Amino acid sequence: MGNRLAGKTAMVIGGSSGIGRAVAQGFAQQGATVAVADLHEEPREGGSPTAALIAEQGGAASFVACDLMDEDRTARAFAQALEFLGSLDIMFVSAGTVEPCGDTRTVSLEHFDRHMRLNVRGTFLAVQHALRAMVPQRNGSIITVASNFGQVGVAEMATYCASKAAVIGMVRSVAVEVGKHNVRVNALCPGATKTQINVGYRADDATQRLWQQETPLRMADGEYVAETTDMAAAATYMASDESRFMTGSCLTVDGGWIAH
Repeated sequence: MGNRLAGKTAMVIGGSSGIGRAVAQGFAQQGATVAVADLHEEPREGGSPTAALIAEQGGAASFVACDLMDEDRTARAFAQALEFLGSLDIMFVSAGTVEPCGDTRTVSLEHFDRHMRLNVRGTFLAVQHALRAMVPQRNGSIITVASNFGQVGVAEMATYCASKAAVIGMVRSVAVEVGKHNVRVNALCPGATKTQINVGYRADDATQRLWQQETPLRMADGEYVAETTDMAAAATYMASDESRFMTGSCLTVDGGWIAH
């Protein structure tokens, strides 16, 4: 257990699985009290629910049911989180979908709308509620999950890329708006990361070749795909006072994909 977030309170939306689960654990390991918010309590990857796992490791956490597609249920989730936490210092939101759209000439508007609804509207709703708690207290760090795909063009991914670029634009605008209240707003932009949601992609030879080709970095073990703990480490920095002068930024953790 560390103390980089000692005494801080955090709400992690999407905290049951994947990157959000790793972030919730990482925050708790650094001393934060964590409200783990998600549509489902059970992790996609199996194992103990995140809040129970944190408690087993000596941390403080509670699960809160949250559906970012429903404004009323989101409001209730934030109210429940604040009841447990007392205040809200950190809000991390990792929720959405990633689906290749194929040929842009034939993609359906339903497909486009699904990405915008889940990735953009849902994130906006979480940010809006976090600001309502943070602005009056004149303190807070909001971290959204965007993507390196929000910063580069990727064939047959127009809807996903558009949604993540929108999240980045939102972050920059809100950061300018609320900086005077000592509230920071930043985006974490992961590259290829080992999560349950992309198991199918990781099993696809063509996808593997693309990721290998586009990722310059080779770690000590030769790996070129990130672990969720890599994203948790970045998020912990963004949540901590170590990044106190950082706002409106995109922290890209993608092994150099967008650099070449």
